[in-house]
Amino acid sequence: MASDGTSPKVLKLPEVLDLNAASRLHEQVLALKGEDIDIDASDVSRVGAQCMQVLLSAAMTWRAEDQNFKVEKASDAFVKTLNLLGISDEALLPMETLK
Repeated sequence: MASDGTSPKVLKLPEVLDLNAASRLHEQVLALKGEDIDIDASDVSRVGAQCMQVLLSAAMTWRAEDQNFKVEKASDAFVKTLNLLGISDEALLPMETLK
């Protein structure tokens, strides 16, 4: 993975990631293209499938471009949504959960 000594950009996710938030999330992710990204999902209380699609697509794109993309902090609600959607493979969306 790319590592030039610079710190990754942090993208702090809002509390609610519903259909209305998907477009904004997509714009935020695209604005960071070419940068290593750490996603902060610590405040997420609700996440919809559309926003999860944006994050999964971004993770795959970053991986293809040899950039780091991971969820650094994930709330219980975020993790539970991943599980409900059947996304349990760490390779799809690398992350660390809150302790």
